[in-house]
Amino acid sequence: MTSSKSIFVTAYKDAAAQNRDGTGNPPSEEDGKFVILAKGKGVHLVLSPISLTPYHANIVYQYLQVEGRGDVEAVSSSGCRIITKGWSVHGGGYFTLQHWLHNLTLHGKSTAFGKYEKSLLAAFEDQIGEKLGLAGYTLEFK
Repeated sequence: MTSSKSIFVTAYKDAAAQNRDGTGNPPSEEDGKFVILAKGKGVHLVLSPISLTPYHANIVYQYLQVEGRGDVEAVSSSGCRIITKGWSVHGGGYFTLQHWLHNLTLHGKSTAFGKYEKSLLAAFEDQIGEKLGLAGYTLEFK
């Protein structure tokens, strides 16, 4: 018997940028970059604002190395090398989160890792919004 895949969703926040207007209210729109990683039966979607992670490789480094999931080296705009066995990157792109429309759009591609593999996320379309605290939001893949 084979078990199905699981989705893990992480969204980094830049606290200073979140309160850019000084009101303490969350912004009506957020954007940034994302990567899709996989290990075993786990698919990991990681979103981050560009202010925290200017390159897609920075997201991989933050998620694996800084948080103790694995070792990463040679981080640059052109990518990185994951040393820990079992982890793989399945592309990346950009995200736009429009709170006022209740919409999350994943689009574009990573220069370092290529176009994201929609098929890896499609099976989890219903779960991604909930795991981000965005239940009821529409998820679009472009």
